[in-house]
Amino acid sequence: MSGTAARMAHSYARAWLWQAAAPCALPVFAGLTLLLIPLAVIGAHEAPTPTASSACSIGGTGATVAGIELDAVQMGHAQTIADVAAARGLDAYAATVALATAYQESRIRMLANDGSSPELTGEQATVTATSLQYPHDGLGSDHDSVNTFQQRWLAGWGTVAELMDPVYAAEAFYARLVEIPNWQTIPLTQAAQAVQISAAGDAYARWAPLARELTAMLWPTARAAAAAPAGAAPAVCPGLPVAAGSWIRPTAGTVTSGYGSRWGTLHAGVDIASPRNTPVYAAADGTVLRAECTSDYCDRDGSPSLAGYGNLVELDHGGGVTTRYGHLSAYTVTAGQHVAAGTLVGFQGSTGNSTGVHLHFEVRQDGVPVDPVPWLADRGVDLRSSDAA
Repeated sequence: MSGTAARMAHSYARAWLWQAAAPCALPVFAGLTLLLIPLAVIGAHEAPTPTASSACSIGGTGATVAGIELDAVQMGHAQTIADVAAARGLDAYAATVALATAYQESRIRMLANDGSSPELTGEQATVTATSLQYPHDGLGSDHDSVNTFQQRWLAGWGTVAELMDPVYAAEAFYARLVEIPNWQTIPLTQAAQAVQISAAGDAYARWAPLARELTAMLWPTARAAAAAPAGAAPAVCPGLPVAAGSWIRPTAGTVTSGYGSRWGTLHAGVDIASPRNTPVYAAADGTVLRAECTSDYCDRDGSPSLAGYGNLVELDHGGGVTTRYGHLSAYTVTAGQHVAAGTLVGFQGSTGNSTGVHLHFEVRQDGVPVDPVPWLADRGVDLRSSDAA
């Protein structure tokens, strides 16, 4: 897999989502300001602690494209598909073909497969079902097909592990697309069908308007992504409104592993799991000590045999207190930057020494790890509370 292509897959959609909303929002805000400010002052002492949100993702927030609503997860996968095309030096039409294909095949979602298709032998079903071990947005059951493009390991697209990597899936699609004679000039549905060899070969044309509009939205960011350092990305998602001096839950999700001894070593933090590219926020005001890749590579998912936190952000909150945010798919801050509580610092991923998508969150006092659960509970934050979107 191309490191450049994988790096591109960590870039994000531009802030056009917010710019588009501003003309409508400003008149309303202006009319409500005089009413809201007094109420805010009166009720400030009762305001609940903001909760981490998963309503934004690697592609920014959701959007309505050509009359079709796409959520943040779909937009994230769409951005990855566009980024890989740009990284390979292909033109925007390649991304348009790929996006139309992905929408037809999976609605631009990363699908695993439980192996329940009667067309599979027992052994084939078992191999196909290993896709469930990897991050996914839903289930499919068409033969041995998996991922956004419904690629088949039995048809030589790659191993199940490879196919469940969104970047590899896009690269595999483009590798076959460019082998099609005159792919740049033939109709979209013909190009897509030549790659997919689908039983519903004419279906791709239906999504051409969606794919063209989506490409127009995402392509500028895809083109610009090559200039960004590995792991870095613009902060598309808005920060959370947090009172100065407060602490918050850093991300949405379920605590899947606590602080303490694990496999004979100290697990120095807690793991909070949510879908890939769920936003991660600064737990309190602070200064960025580092935002970097701490493993041998961070341009793709890691493994238990890989050392390090992967993409890591570390914040200094003063008084000897620091926090760490590990295994990020990408980070959105830089060393030396001051951040307020609730500032977006990155997105949940599985880089470094990791077996799945989550945030590894640590609190350290004078460099010594402490259990984040009771430590934050003393500051009014329940890390074990249910996920709040």
